[in-house]
Amino acid sequence: AMAIEPPAELLAQNVIAHNIRIVHFCRILISIITGSACGIVGYTGLTGLLFFICSWVGTAAMFYIRTKSNVEAYFNSTWILITHDLFQGALSFILFWTLFYDIVHIY
Repeated sequence: AMAIEPPAELLAQNVIAHNIRIVHFCRILISIITGSACGIVGYTGLTGLLFFICSWVGTAAMFYIRTKSNVEAYFNSTWILITHDLFQGALSFILFWTLFYDIVHIY
């Protein structure tokens, strides 16, 4: 009988889940910080949107560099770095952007 060899690298689901939780925490934290900074500086409209996009892409690039371009060793897909928590991050960004804009520039 032939022995079936397991793949050389197995991704444990609990390790992948832990990595995704770390990405989630960093994404939300960076969205809050950049949203606050955007509101304090006084960016409005498309300038604020561009600020969010730059922070989102920068965070994805940071994780990509941190994984030494081998994202599949840590996550199920490379798209996790780009799309994971995009909606939650955008909502957190907008919340703190408007909050700090109102506190600094309106009140």
